[in-house]
Amino acid sequence: MLAAALVIVVRLGYWQVARHDDLNKLALALRERTMTEYATRGDIITSDGVLLATDIFYYEVAAHPHLIQNPKEQAQVLAPVLNMSEAELVQKLSDSSQQTVMLTLTAPVSAGKELTALRNAGKIGAIEFVAKPQRRYPGGSLAAHIVGFTSASRTGAYGVEQYFDELLRGRDGQIRAEADALGDETLPFDLPQGSPAVNGSTVVLTINSAIQSIVERELARGVQEFGAKSGQILVLDPQTGKILALASYPAPDLNAFSTTRLDAYADPAVSLPYEPGSVFKAFTLAAGLDSGKISRGIVLNDPGSVVIGGRTIYNSDRRGYGNVDLVTAMAKSLNVIASKIALATGPKTFYQYLHDFGFGALSNVDLAGEIPGTVKNPGDGIWYESDLGTNSFGQGIATTPLQMANAMAVIANGGKLMRPYIVDRIIRPDGTVETRSPYMIRRVLKPETAAQVTDILSQSILTESTNKARLPGYTIAGKTGTAQIPAPGGYDPKWTIASFSGYFPADNPQYVILVKIDRPQKSPWGSQVASPIFAAVAQQIAQLTGLPPDDVRKAMTK
Repeated sequence: MLAAALVIVVRLGYWQVARHDDLNKLALALRERTMTEYATRGDIITSDGVLLATDIFYYEVAAHPHLIQNPKEQAQVLAPVLNMSEAELVQKLSDSSQQTVMLTLTAPVSAGKELTALRNAGKIGAIEFVAKPQRRYPGGSLAAHIVGFTSASRTGAYGVEQYFDELLRGRDGQIRAEADALGDETLPFDLPQGSPAVNGSTVVLTINSAIQSIVERELARGVQEFGAKSGQILVLDPQTGKILALASYPAPDLNAFSTTRLDAYADPAVSLPYEPGSVFKAFTLAAGLDSGKISRGIVLNDPGSVVIGGRTIYNSDRRGYGNVDLVTAMAKSLNVIASKIALATGPKTFYQYLHDFGFGALSNVDLAGEIPGTVKNPGDGIWYESDLGTNSFGQGIATTPLQMANAMAVIANGGKLMRPYIVDRIIRPDGTVETRSPYMIRRVLKPETAAQVTDILSQSILTESTNKARLPGYTIAGKTGTAQIPAPGGYDPKWTIASFSGYFPADNPQYVILVKIDRPQKSPWGSQVASPIFAAVAQQIAQLTGLPPDDVRKAMTK
């Protein structure tokens, strides 16, 4: 008896002393449960209050089959609550080989109260249910490349969702609770326990939903009409840098990210470089005038070709036009004259202006995935003298559509490079508001230079017979582009990128619009493809915003 008692004492000592900590942790693990209190991800809305992204809560409902004694009875009461068949539920609840079986991931919010009542009434047991948020995009593909999406792990991907992920996501909390023998939660421990969830901030964009809809509709129509592969349109407020609309076509459905190729969500407007072509002549013209190397009234000779760095540069039609002024040079989009302006400006000054316009550098727009583009520079080992000529008309240089639109805004606003931005304000969970303000990066042109360039561009549109960018009642300033597409060994002999970048009203610019259409089949020319899309967008914006025609507006200011 003494020996037996001694064995018992030793074993008790072993379990109560030596194994005390291990067993205490095991007991706590069986009895205690830490539950996540999920934070609500912040909404994304347009400047006029249209909801683009929000969180909707669903219940995830799981069961522990090995603890369920009456699967058929529980299935009968669960079926109408979870909107599932009794047969399916019986099968899942009877699978005792599984410790945990997921019944549904998307039970409606109303199911939470019903499940709680059933459990309190003793009609169900060993059933876990927790409310989890899921991201939803009410607009589907509306502003898809701006918004981006969140993955299954609730991490932002692309667009605003990625750029402002930390602000949008908030912080999940934790609640500690006790569980009974069936695995059901009982009362929480004495408060305070765990940490409360902190919801994410709401992000209000600068885009206007009506303008965005106009842009997306006209872009889709234009791509389809001209048999193009894709396209982009941007609308900027040149005075502030606000992005009022940004669209790429085709656009994916944000609610279907799990079945869509991820590269469909990359925004070409900030992440896909291209050679802009003759639109770039507007900046070559501005550099020549602002540096004083050419004057407004200058007449230049176009013999049909010019040799720079051993390379012969021709006009697109291989013709010479003799003595021409700057308006004619822009209207006929003469490569020879653009090259001569760049030669007169000089490589050092010319490339300094390109960098001042923002080419070859990030604009720091508040969108994920922006790239800087590529600008060669004298002395960097890859620049040749002939590049001065080809770069002058937008060949051999890589930009993004946003860079092009923002550079055109420099001319429109009187010479200031503004930081483009797409988030107007951030509303914190505590109600405080952080408002984003316009920011001028640098002055690029003198105001008088910008006015001269505007005058030349607006007159060139009026004298260019094939340009379809004209808008009755409003003076337009801008430039077309028909760019070749780089290919192995040179340029693609068939396809082009047709574009038009302009602004209106020319005397008091309110909107900068860039239209870029990739690989149009019906016509290769920017004047025939991109210009009419520009006019359609501009006309509808003027009607939407009530912008008076030039003569009415000028009469009102007298």
